[in-house]
Amino acid sequence: MNKNPLLLIIIGLVCLVIGGAMMLTGGPASADPEQAAQCRQTLAERNAGDDMIAQCDETAFAAAMTATDADAAARAISAANNAETGGGMIAMFLIGLGLVLAAGGLFLRLGRRDRLHTA
Repeated sequence: MNKNPLLLIIIGLVCLVIGGAMMLTGGPASADPEQAAQCRQTLAERNAGDDMIAQCDETAFAAAMTATDADAAARAISAANNAETGGGMIAMFLIGLGLVLAAGGLFLRLGRRDRLHTA
């Protein structure tokens, strides 16, 4: 890679863009429509506010509100959180890799330019 630092910069920028897009589009997993509807009904019966009802689209929240026992709720919430964490880790890895590759490419490119001027 010492011969073509521009390639490192391009790959780094692509990784940065992909990682950034994953971070911006990622979020809590969506609940299935049946569970979300049951959550809305449960919260409407409890006279909950609209902001609480709007959270029924998230898997972890819907599972907590519709659970019949604590064990089932804990498993559903844990599964939703693990899926969200995995996506976040991949996005952060791509951002870090992109930063390292782009910075390394710039360092090599500027280093080569300085050697050409001093020789």
